[in-house]
Order: sequence, then C-alpha cells, then structure tokens
Amino acid sequence: MKKPLYLVLCMLLFAYFVGPMESFAASSQQENTNEVYDRFDLPKLDKDKIPALEDRYKKDIQKLPKQKNIDSDELKQLESSNHKTTSVSSQGNILEEPNAPELNSSVESTSPDVTSLDVSPLSADNRVRVTNTTISPYNAMAQITFRDSSGSWYVCSGSFINETTVLTAAHCVYDSYNDEFFSYWAVSPGQNGTELPYDGMASTTAYAPLGWMSSNPPDPSSVYFKDVQYDYAVIKVNSSHSPKLSLSQNAGVNDPIISHGYPADKGTGTGYYYLYKSSGKINNISQNAIIHSSSVTGGMSGGSILKSNSIISVNSTASWGPKFGPSEIYQIYQWMSL
Repeated sequence: MKKPLYLVLCMLLFAYFVGPMESFAASSQQENTNEVYDRFDLPKLDKDKIPALEDRYKKDIQKLPKQKNIDSDELKQLESSNHKTTSVSSQGNILEEPNAPELNSSVESTSPDVTSLDVSPLSADNRVRVTNTTISPYNAMAQITFRDSSGSWYVCSGSFINETTVLTAAHCVYDSYNDEFFSYWAVSPGQNGTELPYDGMASTTAYAPLGWMSSNPPDPSSVYFKDVQYDYAVIKVNSSHSPKLSLSQNAGVNDPIISHGYPADKGTGTGYYYLYKSSGKINNISQNAIIHSSSVTGGMSGGSILKSNSIISVNSTASWGPKFGPSEIYQIYQWMSL
C-alpha cells in the first residue's frame, strides 16, 4: 500500500529538521564534556638492546618482589574513600596519607580558562647535549628503560632524589588507560651514549599517586590537563647511587627553568642515549600544573625540570609538568623513606 504524498513529505521534513537537531544535541554534549589534553611520547627501545635486557629481566625477575595490579573496581573504591595523593605500589601495597598537608589550593595563572590553553610546543628546539654527565647536577640524572606486560620496551628519564629513589613521570610507571603498572625498570645514571659511568641497576618497586591511577585518559598516550598534577612517581632501585637532587615548591610564572632528559631522537641507534637540556621559562601555572617553554621530546618524559638546581617538576608532555606543592613533596618524601 502506497503512503499518501503528504505523509511522505511530512516524514522527509521530520528527518530533515530532527536529524540535525539530534546531531546538534550530541555535538553540544560532546563539546560540554570535552577537556583539554595533550599527548606524551613513550618511544620504543631500539631493537638492538632488547635481547640483552630480556636476558637480564629473566634473571632478575626471580629475585624481585612479585608485581600485583589492583583492578578498576578496587581503584574506584580507593578513590571514593581516600585522598587522591594516596599512593599504590607495583606490588599492590596502599600507602595512605592521613596526615598529609592539604592539596595545594592556591592557583597562580595568567590564563585561568583551561579550554583556551594551547597544547602545542611553546618553543623552537633549543636542546643542548650535556657532554659531561659525571658532574652535578647531571650525575644525578638517569636514563630509564622499562617493560610492559606484552614484552615491549620503552624509554623514559628520571633523577635520583636519594641513594635508592628515582623520581620520574607517573606515565613512565603506570598505564592509566589499561589500569596496570609497567614492570622491570632498568636505570642507568649518568648515561652518556655507550658510556655508563655508574653502571646500571634494576627496580625493586614503583609508587604512583592514586590520582594518576584513577584518571581516565582519552587514549593510552594522552593526559588531560587536569591530571597533569598527578603525573609524577618514583622507582626504588636495588643498589645505591650517591649523587642526588633536591626538591622545591618555589615555582612562579616567568621563572627561568631548564628541562632535562634522554630524547630518543638523539640516541646512538643501538639502545643508548645522550642527556640533553633545554632552557625556558614558566609561562603559566594552573590546576597545580606548569606550562613552560622548554623543548621536551619523546624519551625525556620524567626528566627533571630544574630551577636553581632544584627539581620543581618533571616532564609530562612537550610543555606541561606537575607543580610540586606541600602535599606532593610530602608524598615524595614518604616514598624516599621506604
């Protein structure tokens, strides 16, 4: 049976007007829930070095504490009952902070509207190679190689803050997209290409803030700006390294800084890397995170951002890093004491 012509016209008009309205509603909802985020780069390790690391991993893993991930339901339960700077270890141990200072609530910002932030790198590439990694502060900095659950190896950077504790980015320790810790971090302090002046060491455990672990990034290689404040972690190692750097919460807009790390694009091509530094300044502070103009690339994640030779942040993305305040430094000191 054929539909009357007027009924067909009505159906067409309905589809014409209602369809776009539905699309507009969906678009508005997406726009309202959209948050500013940026990507970080975890370069894969050069294939030449993987066989030796795999052999070392198989030997060491028998002696290291067994790793345990807590599932997403446990994370939600923890998040609902604990402060977000409570931390969890790669062995599943929960470190609560009942006496921790309140989260830094003072926000200094030249651009309080986060949706207007530019996520692109804020400067030209001004990275300079550090040729002598056995002098301070460079002898406290380290190249980090780590393994995921599928057996792939990645590259990050970090800094010793006491003899057995390496400060780095949380995204070098915990995959918040897949809710799991990475594993077996190999740490090489003062690496200078194929020169390893302090040899290397393996991790015993790692700690990351609950705020990072319970975040929900848009993809495995991105971080929402609101979560950058939690993008810091530590790795505990199985031997001692004396050179170390201090922490500071003294960071303000326009302060000069220097970012450090081991960029993958400047490596030897055989799994060894050189330390680089890049000068810049803090352009903005918002939501307990800094936005800076240093040049940071893949492999430099977790490297120290220094002001007057003290660590005020670590590299999160190309131009973002967490701002260390009282609660963050309190938590890092707790990790150092373990």
